[in-house]
Amino acid sequence: MICCMKYVVSLIIALALWCVGASAQKSEQQRQIEKLNLVYQQIRNAYVDDVPLGPLVEEAIRATIKELDPHSAYLTKKELEAMRSRMKGQFAGVGMTFMSYRDTVVVRGVNSDSPAERSGLRLNDRIVSVDGRNVVGIDSDSIMSLLRGDEGTELTLGIRRRSEAKELTINITRSVIQRSAIDAAFRIGDIGYISATSFSRPLAVDFMREYYGLGDVKALIVDLRDNGGGIIGSAVDLTSIFLKKGDLIVSTDGRIDHEVCYRNNKPHSIDIPLVVLINESSASASEIFAGAIQDHDRGVIVGRTSFGKGLVQRTFELGDGSGINLTIARYKTPSGRLIQRPYTMGESEAYRRDTMRFMHPDSLEHDPELMFTTLKRGRKVYGGGGITPDIFCEESYPQVSDEMLEMVESGLIAQLHIELWDGIKVETLSERYPTFEDLLTENEIDGEIIEIIEKLTKCRYSELTDIDKLYLSTMIRAEIASQLFGKSAQRYIVGRVVDDVLKRAVELLESPEEYERVLSGDM
Repeated sequence: MICCMKYVVSLIIALALWCVGASAQKSEQQRQIEKLNLVYQQIRNAYVDDVPLGPLVEEAIRATIKELDPHSAYLTKKELEAMRSRMKGQFAGVGMTFMSYRDTVVVRGVNSDSPAERSGLRLNDRIVSVDGRNVVGIDSDSIMSLLRGDEGTELTLGIRRRSEAKELTINITRSVIQRSAIDAAFRIGDIGYISATSFSRPLAVDFMREYYGLGDVKALIVDLRDNGGGIIGSAVDLTSIFLKKGDLIVSTDGRIDHEVCYRNNKPHSIDIPLVVLINESSASASEIFAGAIQDHDRGVIVGRTSFGKGLVQRTFELGDGSGINLTIARYKTPSGRLIQRPYTMGESEAYRRDTMRFMHPDSLEHDPELMFTTLKRGRKVYGGGGITPDIFCEESYPQVSDEMLEMVESGLIAQLHIELWDGIKVETLSERYPTFEDLLTENEIDGEIIEIIEKLTKCRYSELTDIDKLYLSTMIRAEIASQLFGKSAQRYIVGRVVDDVLKRAVELLESPEEYERVLSGDM
């Protein structure tokens, strides 16, 4: 009976939602809304049992939204609050990262000048309790909800530390954690590199601070790989740094607002050769940025075809703190091409599993109707399926063996780091590596580390391929660089040794003739 009721509630809510909006069917809309109200009245007044309608309605809303496009979504109150926190780039917490290893929460990073650092929390500390509650074996989401809370509130952590025989007690006062969207920034000779992980509100400000910190660079690489997007305003602000005043950045076309154009309203700040890195996980605001740079012939796009998420969502609150992210428009790049790739209503899983879209530079069907030209130099570009790079790179990293890939996917690298730092002395490493560049010159792995690898993988290190050994060596050195010198040093080590896409971008910027040839469409 409950299953039947779920179906009825799903059906009537779907009918009500589908009907709202079309002015030519106002009388039909009103009849459906009245029908919906009547059904609820009958369930409440006449049904044999008391029925909690809340869970049924929530499930019905989820089912209805699922039948729309792949990016519309229902959000509970908790999910909506989390989304807004991400968009602001801040939250109230303790300022650390962690992972579960052997059913125990292990601290993997402590933010500088955070409550966690001020309290004395250290890398590789094991958190065994939170406010007296045993947390061994519970999932990461539950841990996160325990650690976060209102600003100024306190929590008590029970800590196990390898250097201490007894359990430690650490008291922490939560505060607002400012989370920069800039993941790394460094120089490779005269070329600057800045990586952004999302498009949260302060992105452009953080970006310019890192850019000025690089000094007098002659060219710039902006890495948006795996950047899933964020706020359109942040995309507009970041793009404005590179385009001329008055240049169109993006436009939206929808039902509520038929056409809205976003233009650069300020003088550009950076006018040097530019390469933008994208991949199949670069989406939404990342694609707005890359599309505008490409359409204005402002820089070269390198990597793999982007995700193809060109739908605009607006959040509508439902009165109880929950809400729906409803698609209300489509993005268009300055040349007029659509970013969104094709999808079938109600088939979001098939849409997300579509991996062929980025496996080859010609994976998009280059329909003449979807062909556009760039605004300054008239190069051919295509719409309807993400942003196709000007220079396609098949893989970002060397092809490790299937065995190594399986090890990595099972969490080998993270586990190796934990085991490594349990027995390592930071002071010794600091003496051995005075600068992070020193980590570039050492490719051999110590015997002690080989023992850890063999213990975790149950395989002989000597049997690994040369590429596998290089990959493992690089990841280990990158972790050491991260702990000694910060995230930028970690990314620098990976980028210089095994990141073929970054290497290609550097090669391009070191050859002004090739850079100009690509922008001229002469390839």
